[in-house]
Amino acid sequence: MKRRPIHLTFGLTALALAGTALGLSLRLQSAERANTVIAEASAYAAEASRMAEAGGQLAAPVLDTPEAALAFAVAIAHTEDYERALKALEALAQSQRDDIRLIARYDLANLHMRQARLIGDEQVAKGRTLVELGKQSYRRVLDEDPQHWEARYNLERALWLEPEADDGNVDVTPPPSVERPNGDKPELP
Repeated sequence: MKRRPIHLTFGLTALALAGTALGLSLRLQSAERANTVIAEASAYAAEASRMAEAGGQLAAPVLDTPEAALAFAVAIAHTEDYERALKALEALAQSQRDDIRLIARYDLANLHMRQARLIGDEQVAKGRTLVELGKQSYRRVLDEDPQHWEARYNLERALWLEPEADDGNVDVTPPPSVERPNGDKPELP
């Protein structure tokens, strides 16, 4: 009679562990599928960039997960297709998922800042507008996650580039060096 409760406990423990293993296996398969789609989206973005330079256009891929759509948008953002990246990131910035929305807003701010840097002195007004859009996006990221160090650093850099002032008494000295918690100093977006 003493063996029965021990066997029952062992059987229930084994059943619980098997359920946990099955759940983890399904999550692993889902992550592998997402990684495959993300890699395909990144490869597509590179190919679309090459096709655009040659004058052709590549049909949009099927992006069936938010992660794949984000990977595609980020990959496009690192090409020189500003308008397409802008549309993709703005759509993702409205996502219901907090993690996707936060990353999209941060990358949208970086996109604006990169585009402002590319414009340079050619179109000062448009460059200033893009810097303002970048600052606004960084602030939205910090509203959601006040500890987002990259957004905080980039916002400080953007404020240094384009200070905000109500009067003419503005100190435009560079901000102090900002370090991430791990000690790294991030580059400009």
